[in-house]
Parts: sequence; structure tokens; C-alpha cells
Amino acid sequence: MNRSSSPQSSIKREIFQSSALLALIVMAVFGFFLSTILYYSEISKARGVIKQTNYAVALFIDGYFTELVNTITVLDDNKEIREAMVLGEEAHQRILDGYRSVLKANKNITFIYSGYENGLMLINDYTPPEGFDPTSRPWYQAAMATKPEPSIGLPYQEIKTKEWLVSTSRALKQSGGGYGGVVAIDCSIDQVVRLIAQHDEYGTAFSFVADRSGKIIMHPDQSVLGKSLQEITEGFQGDSQGDFTYRLDKVEHFAYSSRSASTGWTVVTVVEKREILRPIISQVLVLICLTGLIAVFLGFVQSTLLSRLSRPLVELGKKIKATIAGDELGADEYVYPNNEIGIMAREIGQLAEKELNAKTRELQASEEIYKTILMASPDDITIADLSGRIIMVSEAAGKMFGYDVKDGPGMSVMDFIVPEDHERAHANIVRMLYENYNGPNEYRAIRKDRSCFDIEVNNGLIRDRQGNPVQMVLIARDITNRKKAEQQIQELVHQLEIERDLAQYNSLTDSLTGLSNRRFFDNALRTEFSRHKRSGSQLSLIMLDVDHFKKYNDHYGHSAGDDCLRQIAHTLKAVVERGPDIVARYGGEEFVVILPDTDRHGAAVLAGRIGEAVLRLALPHAQSDISEFVTISLGVATAADHILNDGAQLVALADQALYQAKKDGRNRYDVWPASI
Repeated sequence: MNRSSSPQSSIKREIFQSSALLALIVMAVFGFFLSTILYYSEISKARGVIKQTNYAVALFIDGYFTELVNTITVLDDNKEIREAMVLGEEAHQRILDGYRSVLKANKNITFIYSGYENGLMLINDYTPPEGFDPTSRPWYQAAMATKPEPSIGLPYQEIKTKEWLVSTSRALKQSGGGYGGVVAIDCSIDQVVRLIAQHDEYGTAFSFVADRSGKIIMHPDQSVLGKSLQEITEGFQGDSQGDFTYRLDKVEHFAYSSRSASTGWTVVTVVEKREILRPIISQVLVLICLTGLIAVFLGFVQSTLLSRLSRPLVELGKKIKATIAGDELGADEYVYPNNEIGIMAREIGQLAEKELNAKTRELQASEEIYKTILMASPDDITIADLSGRIIMVSEAAGKMFGYDVKDGPGMSVMDFIVPEDHERAHANIVRMLYENYNGPNEYRAIRKDRSCFDIEVNNGLIRDRQGNPVQMVLIARDITNRKKAEQQIQELVHQLEIERDLAQYNSLTDSLTGLSNRRFFDNALRTEFSRHKRSGSQLSLIMLDVDHFKKYNDHYGHSAGDDCLRQIAHTLKAVVERGPDIVARYGGEEFVVILPDTDRHGAAVLAGRIGEAVLRLALPHAQSDISEFVTISLGVATAADHILNDGAQLVALADQALYQAKKDGRNRYDVWPASI
């Protein structure tokens, strides 16, 4: 009985260790899943709160500034306010009385006033400082820059009190034409920030606002006013909306951004991540401790029960081991208990003894067949132990690597692979052992004479009866000729791709200017016109040509004419900056610009900028009738202003507008039709 005490004691230890390990695994798995569930639940809740808060702030901003814009619009309709520069004190007083009434009606307004180009300033209960010029103030300049549309949400510091205000203003159009003044409404940034910054759910939560250009205009911290969103929230992308995270001063924040419908501003609501994680961590620690205690208790119970059942299995293992080794058990052979496990162990031992004897005979017979197949293969077949030490090689190995078959055993498989591929070969052997990866793998191989060639290796494992790997089989094939053929094919394909890309580029690009050519333009116009008809989006077209270009060519020569066209093409690409816009050479000295999502006003503004940019080139044109420099004429047409069937009709309308611009004196642009 002493022979069995040691193994039984060993298996008990193993069962106890396995049970303890199981307890730790259970604790880790349960802790992980519970932590994950709690984490994502709290994060989802936090994001939902941030999102709802953000929507509420955006709605508040919409209502707040929509009311101010509506008030500005009503004031802009007042003739006395527009013409105040030419009116007397009595009219000025009526205007101020009206401003005072608006202030009483809307407590959100801090100042309401109007300034004029002649220096006149109409404002209640405020005396401008000496030398005050309203036209130099930010609110005046912003309104003039956005005329006729209002300027919304301009942050600036009041010149006397240094208080930060946000201004909504609009340029005043005079009855005789032109703009001579600005009416503006100011509200305190502090007041707006107080209304949007405080939130009940999280103590660190607050909201702030950025204008359309991404500059921050409302923020609890006034030191960041005027900075861009990217400067303080590096995780924010220009047009993104929704959830994002960013780190500021080593503190990670959750954030949600949305765009205000009426103002186009970006509203961002943020909360510190650590405030959200703090309760999660506390709950996770409690759950992990509780789960760990339960797992340890169950592991202990399992260890105790399994240890009692281990003795018959230990004795069964000893008997099978002795049978394999050809040993006989002593007189004190273990008697299996008369229970299910004991009976099963006794029968398995008898069956194993019988089967092992039969299998030994079968293996001896199959070994000769195995060797015959090994030696007949045209590929190198190598059998090695798990460390890579060669046990046996086929005759093909001698022909492939230049060694005698008898030289192979004892060498390492790495002796036949170039050193640069050793690391990859080791990694593939590990994959074979742990992932049952069989290849194929390609390596550079070394012959006995140190010459190199390419091989492809497939590999597999030889396993024992328990399924444990004991040896590995590697089948190598010389693929030098195949690799050369593949390289030639790749080089041919690469050359064909280069030629195809060059041909495609040349077929769609104007060789003189580098712009898109007429063919590309026709295809792009069909696509954009179809989108316009399908979605109702805006689509405009600008057609332009060089004034008196024939005279230019006759005077300076065709080489100078080509250079002139190239400079104009470069200028067009510089002025037309949007990604979706398409600039093309239409033919000769004519160019076209396709402007998706652009109305007639936006297209007309761009046409004016193009004309000014070409004139700034200051290309001498001695034969021009209208200028000493090269000028262009432009025609603008917008699809939404007409009932059109195809893009060609839009081109015809732009051409009519171009013709009208030439007729009206050149060096200008015309919109077709001039009015709707």
C-alpha cells in the first residue's frame, strides 16, 4: 500500500491546485463580465445624460438667438433707424425710445444701439468714450462683412467696462443704395453661460458654444474665448456631431456635440470621465470581492470531493504504465473498489493491456510502409523533434540541399534556412504547436555549397495517443522557378497599371493647364445635374473666357498665350477652394466651374472673386480695349432658377450670361437671368 500513497498524495495536490486555479479564473471571469456590464451601463447612461443636456442647450440657444435675430429684423425694417444719419434730434429720440421699449420687453438684452458711418451712435444710458468711432468696432465690421445677412454671436469686449458681450448685428441699407450703418443687440456672455453651463446630474458637467468657423464664443472660462475647438478638444473633428472624448490638462472628458439649427453654431457638453468612473469602480470592487469569496468556497468543496475519487484512477495509470514498459505488478497489487469508478478502472486496465499488445504489432508492420512512402516522395520530407532536431529525412532532401541522407539526422531544420528567416520560421513552428497551423510558408533555403534558393514548406504534427505533439513533419518543395515567374507577372502587371493610370489621367486632363478637360467636365456635369434633379440641391455654373485673347496671341505670340492660360488656370484652382467644386478647361481660352450646393448669390460672389484674382495677376495686355492688363468676362447660371432637362441647358444659360457680360463691356460677370 505504500506504493500508492505517493501518487495519491500528488494527485490530491494537483486537484487542490486546479480547484484553486479554477476559483481564481471564476473570480476573474465574473469580475470581468460584471465590470464590463457596469462600465458600459454607466457609460451609456452618462452619454445619454450628456446628449439630452446638449440637446436642451442647443434648443435654448436656438430660441435665445432666434428671438434676437427676429428683433434685429424688425428694427432693420424701421425707416427712421436706417436713415438716422440725415434725421434730426426728434427722430433720434424716437429711435432711442423704441430701443428702450425693446429693452424692457426682453430682459436678456444688455444693450441695443445703432452706429453709422458718419460717427453717429444711438444708445440709451451710455456715453461712448472720447474719439469713439462705431465703424471701428467689431460688431460694426462683422455686420458689414456678412451683409445683407445678420452677424450672429460675435464675442467682443466692451470698450469701457471690458465686459465680454456677444453681439447680433445687421447692416442698414440706405434708401439710395449701399449700407451706411449697423443696428446691433448685445447680451452678456456671462448671462448666457450661466443659463447653459450648470447641470444637475454631474458636478463637472458644463456646456459651451463655438461659431460656424469653430471659434469658441461662449464658455465658462473666458480665457478660451476666441480659441478654436481643436485647440482645447483635440478629439473633435471639424464637421463631426455626436459622442467624442478628449484630454485636457491630463484629465479625460466625455463630450457630445450638436449643431444649432438656427445659428449653425456647435454646442458641446462635457463631463470629466473620472466623475463617471468613480461609482463604477466602487461597485466593481464590491462585486469582485463577493464573487471571489463564492468562487474560493466552491473550489474548496470541489477539491475535497474529487480527491476521494482519485485513488482508482491513480492505480489504473500505474497499471497501464507497467504494461507498456513490460513490467509486472507485485503481490500487493491494488484491489479496485466495488463501485462505478473501480469497476470502470479495472475493465479499462484489462482492455488497455490487450490493445497495447495488438497495436505494438501493427506499428511494427506499418513502420516499413511509412519508410517506403517517405523515400519515394519527390519533395523533401523531414521528421524532427519539437526542438527542430532532425530525426529522419527523405532521399529527395539530398538532391534538393546537396547533403547525403545520412548527414541529416542530428542537424537542425534551421541549418537549411537563411539566418534572416530564422525568426519567422520559429514563429511558424510555435503557431503549428499552439494553433495547429500547417502553412504553407515560404523561406530562402541554403544548400550545402552555400547557394540559396526558394522553398515552400508545409508542416504538421505527429501526436501520441493522448493527442500531445511529439514530433513534426516538414515537407519542402523547390519553388525557385515559380517565384521567378510570379515576379515577372507582378512586374508586368505593375507596368500595365502605370500605363492604364497614365492613359486614364491623360484622357481626363487638359495637357496645357493641368485642369480637367472637356470630357471630364461633361461627365461631372451629368452626375451633378442628376443629383440636383434627384435631391433638389442647388447647382450653379460659371463660364468664363479671356477678353481679346486673339489680340493677345497676335501681339505676344502663342507661347505667351499658353503661359497666360496656365496662369489663369492656376488662379482658378487657388480661388475655387471647395473640394466638391470642379474647374475645367472648356476649350480655347474658355473655362468652366461646376459649383454643387451653391445658389446664384454664392456663385455670383465667387465669379467676382475670380475676376478680381485674374486682374491681380497684372498680365500686360497692350492690345486690350478695356484694360492695360489681361481681364476675363464671366457668365453665371443656377439650375434651380429654371426648369431644365439636362446639364447642356445649364451650360447654354451660362453662355448667354457670358455673352451679356461681353456685350456690357467685358471685365465683369453677369447672372442669367439678371433677376427672378
